[in-house]
Amino acid sequence: MLKISKKSRQAKGFTLAELLVAMSITIVLVTLTVIITGSAIDAWKGARTEIRAAGQAKAMLNALGRDLEALVSGTGTESEWLYASAQDQMIGPDGESSPNAARMYFFTAASDRYDGNAGDLVEDQGGDVSAVGYELAYVDPVFGDDSEQFSTFVLYRKLLDPDETFKGKLIGTSELEQDFLVQSGTNELEDFICENVYEFTVIFVIEYKDNNGEIQTVKVPVLSDPGAKDTVKTFQISGAGLEPNENRNSEYRGGRIVAVELSITVLSDEGIDIS
Repeated sequence: MLKISKKSRQAKGFTLAELLVAMSITIVLVTLTVIITGSAIDAWKGARTEIRAAGQAKAMLNALGRDLEALVSGTGTESEWLYASAQDQMIGPDGESSPNAARMYFFTAASDRYDGNAGDLVEDQGGDVSAVGYELAYVDPVFGDDSEQFSTFVLYRKLLDPDETFKGKLIGTSELEQDFLVQSGTNELEDFICENVYEFTVIFVIEYKDNNGEIQTVKVPVLSDPGAKDTVKTFQISGAGLEPNENRNSEYRGGRIVAVELSITVLSDEGIDIS
Protein backbone atom coordinates (compact mmCIF):
# COMPACT_ATOMS: atom_id res chain seq x y z
CA MET A 1 0.00 0.00 0.00
CA LEU A 2 1.41 3.34 -1.14
CA LYS A 3 1.24 6.13 1.38
CA ILE A 4 1.61 9.75 0.38
CA SER A 5 2.51 12.07 3.18
CA LYS A 6 2.20 15.86 3.02
CA LYS A 7 4.79 17.92 4.72
CA SER A 8 3.26 20.82 6.50
CA ARG A 9 4.92 24.06 5.33
CA GLN A 10 5.07 26.75 7.94
CA ALA A 11 4.34 30.31 6.71
CA LYS A 12 7.42 32.48 6.86
CA GLY A 13 7.10 36.24 7.91
CA PHE A 14 9.39 39.30 7.73
CA THR A 15 12.07 39.82 10.23
CA LEU A 16 12.37 43.11 12.15
CA ALA A 17 15.48 44.05 10.18
CA GLU A 18 13.65 43.59 6.88
CA LEU A 19 10.76 45.78 8.07
CA LEU A 20 13.16 48.51 9.15
CA VAL A 21 14.89 48.47 5.75
CA ALA A 22 11.56 48.63 3.90
CA MET A 23 10.34 51.51 6.08
CA SER A 24 13.58 53.40 5.51
CA ILE A 25 13.27 53.02 1.75
CA THR A 26 9.62 54.15 1.87
CA ILE A 27 10.51 57.23 3.93
CA VAL A 28 13.27 58.18 1.48
CA LEU A 29 10.92 57.79 -1.51
CA VAL A 30 8.16 59.84 0.16
CA THR A 31 10.65 62.56 1.14
CA LEU A 32 11.99 62.78 -2.41
CA THR A 33 8.44 62.94 -3.78
CA VAL A 34 7.53 65.78 -1.40
CA ILE A 35 10.70 67.73 -2.27
CA ILE A 36 10.19 67.32 -6.02
CA THR A 37 6.51 68.25 -5.75
CA GLY A 38 7.32 71.30 -3.62
CA SER A 39 9.97 72.45 -6.09
CA ALA A 40 7.57 71.99 -8.99
CA ILE A 41 4.86 74.00 -7.20
CA ASP A 42 7.32 76.80 -6.36
CA ALA A 43 8.49 76.91 -9.97
CA TRP A 44 4.87 77.01 -11.17
CA LYS A 45 4.02 79.84 -8.77
CA GLY A 46 7.10 81.78 -9.86
CA ALA A 47 6.26 81.34 -13.53
CA ARG A 48 2.66 82.32 -12.89
CA THR A 49 3.61 85.56 -11.10
CA GLU A 50 6.10 86.42 -13.86
CA ILE A 51 3.43 85.86 -16.52
CA ARG A 52 0.98 87.93 -14.47
CA ALA A 53 3.49 90.77 -14.10
CA ALA A 54 4.29 90.67 -17.82
CA GLY A 55 0.58 90.68 -18.65
CA GLN A 56 -0.07 93.70 -16.45
CA ALA A 57 2.91 95.53 -17.97
CA LYS A 58 1.60 94.78 -21.48
CA ALA A 59 -1.85 96.12 -20.56
CA MET A 60 -0.27 99.27 -19.11
CA LEU A 61 1.90 99.87 -22.19
CA ASN A 62 -1.04 99.25 -24.51
CA ALA A 63 -3.21 101.77 -22.64
CA LEU A 64 -0.49 104.41 -22.54
CA GLY A 65 0.44 103.74 -26.17
CA ARG A 66 -3.16 104.21 -27.31
CA ASP A 67 -3.44 107.47 -25.39
CA LEU A 68 -0.18 108.80 -26.84
CA GLU A 69 -1.13 107.80 -30.39
CA ALA A 70 -4.31 109.86 -30.01
CA LEU A 71 -2.48 112.82 -28.40
CA VAL A 72 -4.11 116.19 -29.10
CA SER A 73 -2.25 119.51 -29.24
CA GLY A 74 -2.99 122.98 -30.51
CA THR A 75 -1.69 126.52 -30.78
CA GLY A 76 -1.59 129.43 -28.37
CA THR A 77 1.58 130.58 -26.66
CA GLU A 78 0.24 130.12 -23.12
CA SER A 79 -1.51 126.79 -23.61
CA GLU A 80 0.06 123.56 -22.34
CA TRP A 81 -0.85 120.31 -24.06
CA LEU A 82 1.50 117.84 -22.39
CA TYR A 83 3.40 117.96 -19.13
CA ALA A 84 5.84 115.20 -18.10
CA SER A 85 8.08 115.19 -15.06
CA ALA A 86 10.09 112.91 -12.82
CA GLN A 87 9.09 113.04 -9.17
CA ASP A 88 11.45 114.95 -6.89
CA GLN A 89 10.95 112.68 -3.90
CA MET A 90 12.04 109.09 -4.42
CA ILE A 91 9.21 106.65 -3.79
CA GLY A 92 9.41 103.19 -2.26
CA PRO A 93 10.69 101.58 0.94
CA ASP A 94 13.87 102.82 2.60
CA GLY A 95 16.91 101.66 0.70
CA GLU A 96 14.83 100.20 -2.14
CA SER A 97 13.28 103.30 -3.70
CA SER A 98 12.43 103.49 -7.39
CA PRO A 99 15.28 104.74 -9.59
CA ASN A 100 12.82 106.89 -11.55
CA ALA A 101 9.10 107.57 -11.20
CA ALA A 102 7.64 109.59 -14.04
CA ARG A 103 4.21 111.17 -14.35
CA MET A 104 2.45 112.61 -17.37
CA TYR A 105 -0.62 114.69 -18.10
CA PHE A 106 -1.84 115.33 -21.63
CA PHE A 107 -4.88 115.52 -23.90
CA THR A 108 -6.03 112.58 -25.96
CA ALA A 109 -8.99 111.34 -27.99
CA ALA A 110 -9.37 108.35 -25.70
CA SER A 111 -11.53 105.55 -27.10
CA ASP A 112 -12.62 104.50 -23.58
CA ARG A 113 -14.06 107.89 -22.61
CA TYR A 114 -17.41 107.77 -20.82
CA ASP A 115 -16.50 104.30 -19.50
CA GLY A 116 -16.28 102.96 -23.04
CA ASN A 117 -19.72 104.25 -24.01
CA ALA A 118 -18.56 106.90 -26.48
CA GLY A 119 -21.35 107.56 -28.95
CA ASP A 120 -24.07 106.43 -26.55
CA LEU A 121 -26.96 108.90 -26.65
CA VAL A 122 -27.32 108.82 -22.86
CA GLU A 123 -23.78 108.34 -21.54
CA ASP A 124 -21.89 110.45 -24.08
CA GLN A 125 -22.10 114.10 -23.07
CA GLY A 126 -20.40 115.29 -26.24
CA GLY A 127 -16.83 116.06 -27.22
CA ASP A 128 -13.92 113.76 -27.93
CA VAL A 129 -10.91 115.40 -26.24
CA SER A 130 -10.12 114.03 -22.78
CA ALA A 131 -7.40 114.88 -20.29
CA VAL A 132 -5.48 111.90 -18.94
CA GLY A 133 -2.85 111.48 -16.25
CA TYR A 134 -0.37 108.72 -15.43
CA GLU A 135 1.61 108.46 -12.22
CA LEU A 136 3.76 105.87 -10.49
CA ALA A 137 3.13 105.76 -6.74
CA TYR A 138 4.07 103.63 -3.73
CA VAL A 139 0.74 103.06 -1.97
CA ASP A 140 -1.74 100.45 -0.82
CA PRO A 141 -3.37 99.44 -4.14
CA VAL A 142 -6.73 98.76 -2.46
CA PHE A 143 -7.23 101.81 -0.24
CA GLY A 144 -4.76 104.17 -1.91
CA ASP A 145 -3.03 105.21 1.31
CA ASP A 146 0.65 104.99 2.20
CA SER A 147 0.34 102.15 4.71
CA GLU A 148 3.84 100.70 4.94
CA GLN A 149 2.56 97.18 5.59
CA PHE A 150 0.52 96.82 2.39
CA SER A 151 2.11 99.40 0.09
CA THR A 152 3.56 98.41 -3.24
CA PHE A 153 4.54 100.12 -6.50
CA VAL A 154 1.39 100.97 -8.45
CA LEU A 155 0.89 102.79 -11.73
CA TYR A 156 -2.33 104.78 -11.85
CA ARG A 157 -4.25 106.21 -14.80
CA LYS A 158 -6.92 108.86 -14.46
CA LEU A 159 -9.09 109.80 -17.43
CA LEU A 160 -11.23 112.93 -17.36
CA ASP A 161 -14.10 112.70 -19.81
CA PRO A 162 -14.52 115.54 -22.35
CA ASP A 163 -17.24 117.27 -20.30
CA GLU A 164 -15.03 117.15 -17.17
CA THR A 165 -12.10 118.44 -19.21
CA PHE A 166 -14.23 121.29 -20.52
CA LYS A 167 -15.74 122.17 -17.13
CA GLY A 168 -12.30 122.25 -15.56
CA LYS A 169 -11.15 124.68 -18.26
CA LEU A 170 -8.16 122.46 -18.92
CA ILE A 171 -7.95 123.10 -22.65
CA GLY A 172 -5.82 126.20 -23.09
CA THR A 173 -4.47 126.20 -19.52
CA SER A 174 -0.86 127.18 -18.91
CA GLU A 175 -0.66 124.97 -15.78
CA LEU A 176 -1.85 121.59 -16.98
CA GLU A 177 -0.58 119.51 -14.06
CA GLN A 178 -1.96 121.82 -11.38
CA ASP A 179 -5.36 122.27 -13.02
CA PHE A 180 -5.64 118.55 -13.76
CA LEU A 181 -5.11 117.69 -10.09
CA VAL A 182 -7.65 120.30 -9.01
CA GLN A 183 -10.27 118.96 -11.41
CA SER A 184 -9.53 115.36 -10.43
CA GLY A 185 -10.09 115.95 -6.73
CA THR A 186 -8.23 114.52 -3.74
CA ASN A 187 -7.68 111.04 -5.14
CA GLU A 188 -6.55 112.37 -8.48
CA LEU A 189 -5.30 109.06 -9.89
CA GLU A 190 -7.90 106.62 -8.67
CA ASP A 191 -7.87 104.18 -11.59
CA PHE A 192 -5.50 101.31 -10.83
CA ILE A 193 -3.82 99.98 -13.95
CA CYS A 194 -0.71 97.99 -13.00
CA GLU A 195 1.10 97.01 -9.82
CA ASN A 196 4.75 96.15 -9.18
CA VAL A 197 5.99 98.73 -11.71
CA TYR A 198 9.29 99.51 -10.00
CA GLU A 199 10.54 102.07 -12.53
CA PHE A 200 8.77 104.23 -15.10
CA THR A 201 10.71 106.49 -17.48
CA VAL A 202 9.47 108.46 -20.48
CA ILE A 203 11.85 109.23 -23.35
CA PHE A 204 10.89 111.72 -26.07
CA VAL A 205 12.45 111.29 -29.49
CA ILE A 206 12.73 114.76 -31.05
CA GLU A 207 13.52 115.82 -34.58
CA TYR A 208 14.72 119.41 -34.95
CA LYS A 209 16.91 121.71 -37.06
CA ASP A 210 20.24 122.79 -35.60
CA ASN A 211 21.90 126.16 -36.10
CA ASN A 212 23.22 125.00 -39.47
CA GLY A 213 19.77 124.10 -40.68
CA GLU A 214 20.51 120.37 -40.59
CA ILE A 215 17.88 117.97 -39.25
CA GLN A 216 18.97 116.25 -36.04
CA THR A 217 17.31 113.53 -33.98
CA VAL A 218 17.83 113.32 -30.22
CA LYS A 219 16.42 111.26 -27.38
CA VAL A 220 15.40 113.26 -24.30
CA PRO A 221 14.72 111.12 -21.19
CA VAL A 222 12.76 112.63 -18.29
CA LEU A 223 14.74 111.73 -15.15
CA SER A 224 14.59 112.72 -11.50
CA ASP A 225 18.36 113.19 -11.58
CA PRO A 226 19.07 114.72 -15.01
CA GLY A 227 22.83 114.62 -14.90
CA ALA A 228 23.59 113.27 -18.35
CA LYS A 229 23.45 115.23 -21.60
CA ASP A 230 20.01 115.71 -23.16
CA THR A 231 18.21 114.53 -19.99
CA VAL A 232 15.58 116.76 -18.40
CA LYS A 233 13.48 116.84 -15.27
CA THR A 234 10.37 118.27 -16.94
CA PHE A 235 9.14 118.33 -20.50
CA GLN A 236 6.24 120.31 -21.92
CA ILE A 237 4.46 120.65 -25.21
CA SER A 238 3.00 124.14 -25.37
CA GLY A 239 1.16 125.96 -28.09
CA ALA A 240 4.45 127.60 -29.01
CA GLY A 241 6.53 124.42 -29.24
CA LEU A 242 8.63 122.05 -27.16
CA GLU A 243 9.91 123.23 -23.79
CA PRO A 244 12.40 120.94 -22.01
CA ASN A 245 12.90 122.05 -18.41
CA GLU A 246 10.43 124.91 -19.11
CA ASN A 247 13.03 126.48 -21.38
CA ARG A 248 11.23 128.54 -24.01
CA ASN A 249 14.47 129.27 -25.81
CA SER A 250 15.53 125.64 -26.25
CA GLU A 251 16.96 124.55 -29.58
CA TYR A 252 14.22 121.90 -29.62
CA ARG A 253 11.44 124.51 -29.44
CA GLY A 254 10.60 124.41 -33.13
CA GLY A 255 11.11 120.66 -33.43
CA ARG A 256 8.60 117.85 -33.32
CA ILE A 257 8.18 114.63 -31.40
CA VAL A 258 8.52 111.67 -33.75
CA ALA A 259 8.26 108.94 -31.09
CA VAL A 260 7.88 108.32 -27.38
CA GLU A 261 9.82 105.47 -25.79
CA LEU A 262 8.64 104.02 -22.51
CA SER A 263 11.06 102.30 -20.15
CA ILE A 264 9.53 100.26 -17.33
CA THR A 265 10.77 97.71 -14.83
CA VAL A 266 8.15 95.29 -13.52
CA LEU A 267 8.86 93.04 -10.55
CA SER A 268 7.11 89.80 -9.73
CA ASP A 269 5.53 89.33 -6.30
CA GLU A 270 8.63 87.43 -5.19
CA GLY A 271 10.82 90.28 -6.36
CA ILE A 272 8.76 92.78 -4.38
CA ASP A 273 9.02 90.58 -1.26
CA ILE A 274 12.79 90.33 -1.64
CA SER A 275 13.17 94.09 -2.06
